[in-house]
Amino acid sequence: MSFVRKFAAIYRTDLKLLRRDPMLLYSVGMTLVLLFIVRYFKDRMGELYYGIALFVLIFIPMIFGMIPGFMMADEKEEKTVQALRVIPISSEAFLVYRLTWASLVTVAFTVIAPHVLDMEIPWKGVLALAVLFLLEVWIYGLLITIFAESRMQAITVSKILGWLLILPVAVKLVVLWRDLSTDWSKLTAFLPTYWTYRVFEGIALNDCSDFPMAVLVHLAWLVPLVVLFRRRVL
Repeated sequence: MSFVRKFAAIYRTDLKLLRRDPMLLYSVGMTLVLLFIVRYFKDRMGELYYGIALFVLIFIPMIFGMIPGFMMADEKEEKTVQALRVIPISSEAFLVYRLTWASLVTVAFTVIAPHVLDMEIPWKGVLALAVLFLLEVWIYGLLITIFAESRMQAITVSKILGWLLILPVAVKLVVLWRDLSTDWSKLTAFLPTYWTYRVFEGIALNDCSDFPMAVLVHLAWLVPLVVLFRRRVL
């Protein structure tokens, strides 16, 4: 079997996994539904609309990172990941292969979402969000893959990570809603989604000064996860 045919065989396995678990595809549909629901209630949300819009947007990388994460957790459970060692590529190249389609779909959703939400976001801002969301796809997918040894564990891990990663935006919304004097969301500055919110907040003011720091924090999460993947998975 040639190198190309080996990759084609893995892609066929991916499609089988997706067909076997339609809930993953339903999650993609629910992302669009959430976007349209938020757009429908835009006039009723007032000043909170911008924060609520980001609250929905951060589900995009979480969902598309979850799907390849679940796939790789399945491979670990079924012991097929060991068979991938015969393919003459590095761990990093395998991750690029595995997460490429999720990354492309995430970019597409990031470009489409502002139009669905009826938000004026300059292309510079859309590009900044796309970069951060791409990094978050990798972070979320790797976290599930590394810390889940089976499908059931992957579900548990994804729920815990989901609540953790939406925490910065959720806390910020509470601060704005209750008009609190202290911004308690700063306590979550170690999470990548906190900086995604900072960048998103700055876009409205045509200020992307937090973008470099946001990228650094995302990389501070991503690089150790890639190292752990090499040591514990492939």
